[in-house]
Amino acid sequence: MAEEIVKSKWVNFLVADAEVNYGLADDVYSVAGSGNVGALSRVMEAFKQANGGLWVGGKMALTRTAVRLSASALNRLVQEGTLDIDLPLAMIRKVTLEGGFVTKIVRLDTDAGSVKFRCFGARDVAALIEKMTLSRA
Repeated sequence: MAEEIVKSKWVNFLVADAEVNYGLADDVYSVAGSGNVGALSRVMEAFKQANGGLWVGGKMALTRTAVRLSASALNRLVQEGTLDIDLPLAMIRKVTLEGGFVTKIVRLDTDAGSVKFRCFGARDVAALIEKMTLSRA
C-alpha cells in the first residue's frame, strides 16, 4: 500500500548533476517554434556554473516519513541526472526559507548536504516540513 501524501506541490528543485539533452530540446523547440536552443544552452550552462546546478520542474510529495521530489515528464524528456530525490525526514537537520525571484526557496539541510526546491506557498511548506521533522525527534 502506498504511503499517505500529507502535502503535494508543483515545484522546481535544484539538481547539481542535471544535464540538458540539447539535441532533443532543439527538436522540441523546433516543433513548438519557440526559440534558439544554441542561445539557451549558453545561458543554461552559465546558470549551472553560477548556481551549482539546474532547476528541474516536477512535483514534491511530503509523506510522514520523507520528502520526495520527482521530475515532470517533459523534464525527463530533455534532462538527465538525478531526477528523483527521496529524502527521509529523519535525515533533515534544518529547514530554512530562502529568498527567491518569484517564489521562495525551501532548503533542507542534512549531514550529507542540502536539497533546495522552490514553489508557491513555500513558507507554509517549510513550516510543515519543520513541524514534521521536529515531531520525529
